[in-house]
Amino acid sequence: MTGVLAWSQLRRRTAGFAGLAAALLLAVATVTALGALLGAERGVSAAERGQVRGPGLGLIVGAFGEITVLVAFFVALNTLGFALRHQYRDLALLRTVAATPRQIRQLLRRQAGLTVVLVAAPGALLGAAAARTLLVALQHRAMAAPHARIHSVLPAAGVATAATLLVAVAAASLTARQVTAPAPAAALADSSGPDRRPGAVRLLAALAALTGGALLVRLAATRPPAEVDKAAQATLLAALVLLVAVALAGPLLTPLVTAPLGRVLRTALPVTGWQADANLRGYARRLASAVVPIALLTGLSATMATMTGTALRATAGPPGGATSATDSWLRQAELGLLGGFGAIATVTTLVALTGERRREFALLRLLGATRADVLRVVALEAALTAALGLLLGGAVTAATTGAFSLAATGSPVPTVPVATCARIAAAAVLLTVPTVLAAATAAMRRPPTAAAG
Repeated sequence: MTGVLAWSQLRRRTAGFAGLAAALLLAVATVTALGALLGAERGVSAAERGQVRGPGLGLIVGAFGEITVLVAFFVALNTLGFALRHQYRDLALLRTVAATPRQIRQLLRRQAGLTVVLVAAPGALLGAAAARTLLVALQHRAMAAPHARIHSVLPAAGVATAATLLVAVAAASLTARQVTAPAPAAALADSSGPDRRPGAVRLLAALAALTGGALLVRLAATRPPAEVDKAAQATLLAALVLLVAVALAGPLLTPLVTAPLGRVLRTALPVTGWQADANLRGYARRLASAVVPIALLTGLSATMATMTGTALRATAGPPGGATSATDSWLRQAELGLLGGFGAIATVTTLVALTGERRREFALLRLLGATRADVLRVVALEAALTAALGLLLGGAVTAATTGAFSLAATGSPVPTVPVATCARIAAAAVLLTVPTVLAAATAAMRRPPTAAAG
């Protein structure tokens, strides 16, 4: 019964599950590609493998896979949350007619599982193509044996589908708490989900993540120069764990950061600036939900880019086990992968949050605001949201890359690639503002009298 209902919801609310499908598709493709690469040197002689530069395919796959699974879980949790918000009222109605929390959790897990099944085949095909492309690039840089080749991708695709299914089902189980925790009548009263302050469990989890991130930063900073690759992995994990802490404590953090930026906005633009600032401060949960994926995108990307710049500086200096330019190329490839996950999370979140404001936009228009007036306020809100995400992502980058620089060069001041970081910031703004404006325009297509009802 829950399987039929899960399939029905997927068909009715395709737009709500689009972001989840994109994230899971990328996860299946990535794990398939890494699994296929892992077996690419099967049959290659030990002598030929010994001539390979760099860490070798096994370590490359391990490094990519470790961070990919963690980021995929983070993004799946985020996109599943918005898939849930699109059907929150339906699920609340089910609870009022005696559906148990266990049945709701089962329904959401089956929705996630069906989504994985739908993206498994295209994800495997994409992963196979990516594996062949990456293997050629590695061979061109003498980082893989010349006679290595991609064998059948079916085993890798099977493992990738199973791993992605586990990630999706685990994320669905965590997300289900949003609708199973409140009483049925309370859940039904709010069609977009609860808007409570973070509970004690969430705050304790944020504190635990912050502590774990601090320990990883310390671990990275204390690695000797001969273990700079381990310092790099600890740094990247520290950035991700600290971003998880930001996500958990977001509703408390964002108002603190918004206040000074909001004052500047009110002074510069007294009318639209005041309204944009008031909207953001009045909806802390919505603002935190929008800021977190931007911080994820910019924080991980800027951390990776700064680590690469610092590693190149260390390579140019005295020898001593510093990360090579070859490893820097690998980090650039990893940066592209993480950027893909971050972009999916950002676009999905912004579209979902803006679409939820359809009734709010209609009421503003009924009170005399024109479509252009609403879009100006929304554009300012989007710009402020991007600025908050950049600030939080930048704070994580500064904390983690300083530790990596200490391990790689002996100095806590990293080499910041200004041009690359500027492009990352510009990409975040260009991804945020047009996406929000497009979603707001789509939300105002219906006449305000119909949308406000």
